[in-house]
Amino acid sequence: MKEFEFIEIASKIFRKKKAEVIAGAGDDDCAVIKLGEKFLLLTTDSLHEKADFPPAMLPAEMGHMAIAVNLSDLAGSGAKPEYFLFTISLREGIDEEFFSQVLKGIKEVADRYNVDVVGGDIDFGDELYISGFAAGFAEKFVLQAGAKPGDRVWITGTTGKAQLALEMLLSGNERKEVPFIQNLLTPEAKVEEGLKASAFANSMTDISDSLAISLNLIAKKSRVRIEISEDLLDLSELTAFVDYEKALELFLYGGGDFELVFTAGNEGLEVGAEIGKVEEGDGVILKRKTGERAKIHFRGYSHF
Repeated sequence: MKEFEFIEIASKIFRKKKAEVIAGAGDDDCAVIKLGEKFLLLTTDSLHEKADFPPAMLPAEMGHMAIAVNLSDLAGSGAKPEYFLFTISLREGIDEEFFSQVLKGIKEVADRYNVDVVGGDIDFGDELYISGFAAGFAEKFVLQAGAKPGDRVWITGTTGKAQLALEMLLSGNERKEVPFIQNLLTPEAKVEEGLKASAFANSMTDISDSLAISLNLIAKKSRVRIEISEDLLDLSELTAFVDYEKALELFLYGGGDFELVFTAGNEGLEVGAEIGKVEEGDGVILKRKTGERAKIHFRGYSHF
């Protein structure tokens, strides 16, 4: 997971200095800046052809992904997205129609969430890159740091679907034959769920890289131990296509679904399904149905 090693380096170099900066470089998925009685949340993400756009992905779906990945970060902090900017680096072979479809994909998602696309930049290079920058506001934001012993762990939906779709696609299946293909190609940011959960959640993040990574980030930054209970997991959507152990692996370590995971009390029932609890200690543990406990490793999708 070299991506996170480089984030650690950046966080040491760019330490926040201004009083209004609540969360800065490396602190969370979003920067948080206090503006009067509200908070401005900022995030950016960069996607490129080789690592982020599966072979079956259409240009409009590339645009969809470029904005959705940024809105998902805002959703994971409880912010309502308002503005979006993009930078597109075009490679040789991309024509005006391809470019227009990418922009239409961005616009379709922006319109759905009432987000204004307020600018961008166009460049040329050896590979297609789409970088996005999104901003939104929150009256109450939620960070990864904040989980408390006694909290329960909640998730907004089943993870692993996008990873399953990708594996089946790369195995030679036709797009129309692949289950959960839209989870892979056009995942939806859980903005409404994030806004609802922010009213009572103590910690929260989106699950773009994997549930395992998200849980480990919350546990580390909150200085707590998280235990996921296998008895609470509903993997039926996945076991319709793979065996149980494969489904569990996908659920824990598959990336790309854009669900949210948060810790809170009983209020979590309003938004998600309970999957575990927060305790004193450190690390992330899976309590198997047998009673055996196994470590959930810091592993998932990586750009490297």
